[in-house]
Amino acid sequence: MKRVWVLLVLLPSVLGAVIHGSVYDFGLNKLPNSVVEIDTSPRQQMVAVGGTYSFSVPPGNYTLSARFKDLDIDENISAVSDGDYVFDLILLPNVDELSVETPEVPLVEDVVQDAPVTSWLVWLFVFVVLGFIAYRVSRPRKIIREVADDLQKILEFVEKEGGRTTQKDIRKNFPYSEAKISLMIDDLEAKGLLKRIKKGRGNIIVK
Repeated sequence: MKRVWVLLVLLPSVLGAVIHGSVYDFGLNKLPNSVVEIDTSPRQQMVAVGGTYSFSVPPGNYTLSARFKDLDIDENISAVSDGDYVFDLILLPNVDELSVETPEVPLVEDVVQDAPVTSWLVWLFVFVVLGFIAYRVSRPRKIIREVADDLQKILEFVEKEGGRTTQKDIRKNFPYSEAKISLMIDDLEAKGLLKRIKKGRGNIIVK
């Protein structure tokens, strides 16, 4: 019995970072029962029941993957220290599979001379789908912009202060510990939503 308690005490120090979030399709609808994996050693895998997942991992760099039918995503993430990390995932159509199934595009002259009207409609649909996928892949993904409610409140506070405030003022206005505030700002800074500037003994937070 004593050994079990020792293991329970040591486990949080071994798996010190918690990586969690939600899984969405590209219409931003939660995807229940998608399969989420992270390449720890040994590799961890779970079914995101209700569209959410959570892993406990040692600090480090990982590849986070999610699959649902013909949608998938692979994201390189970092857990630089112990703490709580939110990474929401948006699954996109598998571009490789789509390209394999798409036949070779004929020359424009051949299409004009030989193809019936239905062929034009098929190719138009294919080009629209490919263009949409390229747009979704090239634009800044909402994975980065999706933040938890408590992080969103921090962002709104900085905006209310004119886009510039101090970490001390944030601490005064939110019922969180100094360590929690620091971790939340680290998370927002990693997502590119805030920037922390060291000034004297304090920090200036800029949006």
